[in-house]
Amino acid sequence: MWTRVLLVWSCLFGGALAERPNILMIAIDDLRPMLGCYGDTRVKTPNIDRLASRSTVYERAYCQYAKCGTSRLSIMTGLRPDSIGVFSNNDKDVKAFRERSQVVSMGRYFKESGYHTQSFGKIYHDGWDEPRDWSVPSSPGREREMWEVVDEKNPQGPTFIAERWACPVWQNPDVSDEHLYAGRMTNEVIAQLGEVEETKPFFFAVGYRRPHLPFVAPKRYFDLYQPDKSWLTDIPNPPKGSPVMAWFNSDGYVGGAKRVGLVMPKRPSRQEAMDWNGYEMRSYLNVAYEGTIPEQKQLELLHAYAACVSYVDAQIGKLLEHFDPDNTIIVLWSDHGWHLGEYSAWGKMTNFEIATRVPMMIAQPKQTGQRSRQLAELVDLYPTLCDLAGIPQPPHLEGESLVADSERNDVALSQYARFGRQYMGRAIRTERYRYVAWFEEKSGGVVERELYDHETDPGETKNLAANPESAAVVERLHIQVLERFTR
Repeated sequence: MWTRVLLVWSCLFGGALAERPNILMIAIDDLRPMLGCYGDTRVKTPNIDRLASRSTVYERAYCQYAKCGTSRLSIMTGLRPDSIGVFSNNDKDVKAFRERSQVVSMGRYFKESGYHTQSFGKIYHDGWDEPRDWSVPSSPGREREMWEVVDEKNPQGPTFIAERWACPVWQNPDVSDEHLYAGRMTNEVIAQLGEVEETKPFFFAVGYRRPHLPFVAPKRYFDLYQPDKSWLTDIPNPPKGSPVMAWFNSDGYVGGAKRVGLVMPKRPSRQEAMDWNGYEMRSYLNVAYEGTIPEQKQLELLHAYAACVSYVDAQIGKLLEHFDPDNTIIVLWSDHGWHLGEYSAWGKMTNFEIATRVPMMIAQPKQTGQRSRQLAELVDLYPTLCDLAGIPQPPHLEGESLVADSERNDVALSQYARFGRQYMGRAIRTERYRYVAWFEEKSGGVVERELYDHETDPGETKNLAANPESAAVVERLHIQVLERFTR
């Protein structure tokens, strides 16, 4: 029903430019489906929930790479990570990609199709903005927001910490929403909306950084919560039988460890990896650099994460009041999920369900709410928005439109590089299974495998790849990995 509803509706907008729908694309950083509309009763997200009530909510949507830069570049170009060849947040990598690639990204394609396109906040990774995408220069401030905190001795204005090693992991200043960047950006979007010419449709891309670290939100959002031990994960240890490379998400932060006199092993043992895991979180002040994070500190972090989610939810509610639901397509997504202590990890950067599953919803004018259990991918957004706007899809796209009146692929693909790109884990999510093959990049050989059965183990706590009774499933899914990933 979902695909047919979309197809019929989108055909109404194949005519004159002025008849095409406006588009509001809302991106949220590091947001797992920890929302009321996804069944999480702990977190207060009334505005996103209200948007969901008139959207198609994708209950099983997945990112292609659980790290900001690569994920966002994949979304905006419509290409999968292997086709992009960018697997880090290094500015040189994305510059090299753009120099060798002639791919027209989403914003630029809509601009060339007659849309006024405008960007606010974090759409691409910091410093990766593509000026050709936008009709006017992007709203500044993304880079400075990264370490925006409030000096308690001088609370009149935000303070910008030069780097994470000197930045508190969370803050709850008693300030207005507009005191922090997300609130100021929301006001800027609303102001700019009034400046758009009425003779052409607009495409607004609005990117909220929170709940990305550091967890900074006004005190009123912290006051919404009093987390207890029921908030703590019930899967704090890595999956049984899993390789260290599957869940150790700290190999990108070796430089920070050296700054405090610690030397992280290049290939840690299982216990060393658990003691070091979650280094993105540990690289901020007030979190131990190594060892088990105490329960009280975990509760503080969970509290702060929830507060940041509610802060962003409030901004989205304010934003939505100014967009006409009768002629605007609204799409909301997160670039990847986020571990909150699962498998001893704090952060993204794995191939597990927790890091790759994302909230994603699309609201059409005059649509009633519905939910979809079909497997969907963030790389599908570019072709989907083209179809909804009545614009032909460019030929380079590697995702599949969610509008298509046909059977879609029954899998979702994710991948992640580990240990300085010595290995690449390529994951395939089917209706029942998650299978991951870890390839040595130099030789192309498979060094590790993972298999999780979501029918019996939705928390992915047992790696079944080595079990003799799983051999047929492993063989079948590995063939699909070889067929579907372009290397």
